[in-house]
Amino acid sequence: MGGTSVENPLTVRGLRPRASSGGAPETVRYDRRGPPFAAYHAALVDRPALLQPSRAELRERFAAAGLAPRWADVLRRALLHGWDPASGPPPVRRAQPPRDLLERVAEIATWSSLREHAVAASPDGVSKSLFRLHDGEAVEAVALPGARRPSACLSTQVGCAMACRFCASGLDGVRRNLAAHEVLEQLALLRRRGPVQRLVLMGAGEPTRNLRAVVAALRVLRDEGSLGPRHVLLSSVGPAAAIRRVTATGLPVTLALSLHAPDRALRAELVPTQPDAEPAELLDACDAHSTATGGRPYQVEYVLLGGVNDAPAHAAALSDLLHGRRAHVSLIAWNAVPGLPFAAPSPPRAAAFLATLRRAGVSAALRRTLGAPATAACGQLRASRAV
Repeated sequence: MGGTSVENPLTVRGLRPRASSGGAPETVRYDRRGPPFAAYHAALVDRPALLQPSRAELRERFAAAGLAPRWADVLRRALLHGWDPASGPPPVRRAQPPRDLLERVAEIATWSSLREHAVAASPDGVSKSLFRLHDGEAVEAVALPGARRPSACLSTQVGCAMACRFCASGLDGVRRNLAAHEVLEQLALLRRRGPVQRLVLMGAGEPTRNLRAVVAALRVLRDEGSLGPRHVLLSSVGPAAAIRRVTATGLPVTLALSLHAPDRALRAELVPTQPDAEPAELLDACDAHSTATGGRPYQVEYVLLGGVNDAPAHAAALSDLLHGRRAHVSLIAWNAVPGLPFAAPSPPRAAAFLATLRRAGVSAALRRTLGAPATAACGQLRASRAV
């Protein structure tokens, strides 16, 4: 990094890992044993969610029930594009569906394994949905209705094992991976409220720790959901081997590397599950992915923590690290999480950090904070609302 040396501010400030839960937000608690959950779970076992089997398996299930397999295709596509079965049969161009189609399908399948438990809306148009899963757990997803390309930020795990010290998603660790259909159903339910043309896998969880399900979901969206992998931003903290596994899938997703520090020592403090990850090696893996997917730039996410990683020396070191790489830096002023010992930098300090990067020829922007009033901003999604 050009010889730039940065003192570890976490040691200087004496910040400890997770604070107590005294300031934690109130949680929504589910009873996993009694009704209606017990009946709901049993029904899902007997009647899988419509997006749970593969397309071929669902067609076979329809045929065995005396239904034309083509209706399996029609209903799956309709669900993925935001159709609500409560509104009646989906519109079909060439053929009128049987009058009893929905009733007969409901005998062999469940429309969705997720249930929307609560919605929090922000004045800026962002909304966060809390979805209850079939086993009593819950995840959150965010609708970002941009003017040009409305997006959705989805979770890939219940909780997160990465334990980034500034992020709410890992406060309670990871509960389990999401199945592919649970990822798809988040999008399907969000699309009921509006179009989604871009997918951001930056919700709770580390996508590379659940890559098989994530890839399966992305292939379904490519084939049936009108959303190809080039419109998907996949975030990862690494390590480099995990990024290489994403490249090996052959899907040309855009990577977003959660970096947050320009040197290994500081990053190990902020992301304690990655103590040996060298930032340069992570970026080398991202460079290789960019080359393998047509040379498209990738994102480098950098959460600015006041007095921790936002000094002029950090900006200079990051500039050195990114010199000559096809990377765009997304600077994110820290979004408050109750109980965590951090603060966002002052606007002038954040602007100075950005200016340093740009003077060095690094593509960079300071991300506009969206969804904070609904605790839907970056780093604020949390799975502890289901216990």
